[in-house]
Amino acid sequence: MTSASAMNIELVTEADLPDILALSNWAVENTPANFATSPESLSEWTASWRETRERYPWLVARYGERLGERRRGSIAGFAKASPHRVRGAYGWTAEVTVYIHHEMHRRGIGRALYRLLIPTVRAQGYVTLLAGITPPNPGSEGLHAATGFVHCGTYHRTGWKFSRWHDVGYWERHLQRADLPPGEIRPVTDVWPQIRRWASGGLEIRPTALGAPVSQSLIAELNRELAALYPEPGANHFRLEESEVAGERGAFVVAYLESEPVGCGAIRLGDDAAAEVKRMFVAPRWRGIGISRPLLAALEERATQIGAKRVVLETGVRQSEALALYANCGYERIAPFGEYVDSPLSICMGKLLLPAS
Repeated sequence: MTSASAMNIELVTEADLPDILALSNWAVENTPANFATSPESLSEWTASWRETRERYPWLVARYGERLGERRRGSIAGFAKASPHRVRGAYGWTAEVTVYIHHEMHRRGIGRALYRLLIPTVRAQGYVTLLAGITPPNPGSEGLHAATGFVHCGTYHRTGWKFSRWHDVGYWERHLQRADLPPGEIRPVTDVWPQIRRWASGGLEIRPTALGAPVSQSLIAELNRELAALYPEPGANHFRLEESEVAGERGAFVVAYLESEPVGCGAIRLGDDAAAEVKRMFVAPRWRGIGISRPLLAALEERATQIGAKRVVLETGVRQSEALALYANCGYERIAPFGEYVDSPLSICMGKLLLPAS
């Protein structure tokens, strides 16, 4: 049985268009999932690809080895993003779609494609993804539910095909917090190398001076986000000194994908053999792909190296993602400590460290 592990996922090239069009046209002629009523032309698809590929990713899944009767390099499926509507305010919303060869369903290929497509559009700066599904389609509905989409509404009797009316259900996924304004949309080629690096396990975490420009840039972005999230006077605790994270007192680290800094964190040794996590941050466009856990693990490792027996930290009541991360990594609520004792918006957590082997 072919599995997604045998897939190579790459950006679509013009040479791929006849094969991916064949997958789409099979759906046109055999299912109501595609509302086209006659096969589409290669010239139409080529024009669409040329027009949109810089701003919207097109991905193709190829066989990585000989599998049954299929040859290496042949296409198992594709996924792409496209504009939702043309007016300017829709600029941070994209529609996504995935097509799998009709003989290759239920092999994890759709998940493998979305595993790269969704981080790519998030890294570009898109905020909302939409997917239209013609019900009943339990396979597509299951795929989108499993990849973080939720059903948000249905257009009834939207399409007439195969001598009957069909509805269209819409599914949505939000990629950034609602309180953050959108930024500039980056070209696909600006983020794809980092996505490929991440997919191959290529996240690099480097010790970095707190005063270095890259460190200060990430900290400034974190401070702006926290100031917007907690505008109350005295709600934020931004203090961190170079001496507290140098030598045997702690560390400051920066996470990179390719040459791009994507996150940071600090550990500082305190009293009672406790080390405190500070300045944990992942840039919004790189969230949701698992950068926080290795960052936190690197800080815990450094805490063990400098003799800490436990790790403590403070986060805020409005940071549900951070609270979930720490709980899933074994942290438990503790009494407020230090500068957080009189901070009603703070939540303090702690975790015992295993001795160094």
